[in-house]
Amino acid sequence: MPNKNIDLPTPDFRKIAEEVMKDLPKKAGEKALQFFLASFIKQGFTDTSFIPWVKRKDDLTHKLLNQSYALKASGKIDKADLTEVNISFGEGLNYAAIHNEGGTITVKVSAKMKRFFWYMYKKTEDEKWKWMALTKNETLTIKIPKRQYIGESETLMNELDKMFIDRIKQYFKTLK
Repeated sequence: MPNKNIDLPTPDFRKIAEEVMKDLPKKAGEKALQFFLASFIKQGFTDTSFIPWVKRKDDLTHKLLNQSYALKASGKIDKADLTEVNISFGEGLNYAAIHNEGGTITVKVSAKMKRFFWYMYKKTEDEKWKWMALTKNETLTIKIPKRQYIGESETLMNELDKMFIDRIKQYFKTLK
């Protein structure tokens, strides 16, 4: 059998890649932001599995990290391009990182705090508030439990991988 050279047109792979990728960073950013916002609804974070937040020890009725909604509302897409996607929470909120990572903080006891402690004692008759109002300490050390709402997540990465693969498959179906 003779060897015949067949001249086939070479696809423009760069153009194909640009077409497939043109809106993926924006969609990935939107999906990631929604994933992290869901932590506030589910009251926990999902990495390889769901990790519920430590329950509160008081009688307040609002959901954890949802009293003013400021932290939840601060979530935004900072950057979404072909090099990176950045999502942030807590810009201008000094308590954002301590809630996400957990840790210990030291706060100065003010007259306003002591008034609040008395108010809570009168409202609840819980002795802890009375002792906090009567404290001679100038500072209080408070342990904040980790209540992660943003961070690396294997589940999110798997969802993004699926989204990318679906987009590639969808594009090639349109070529037929």
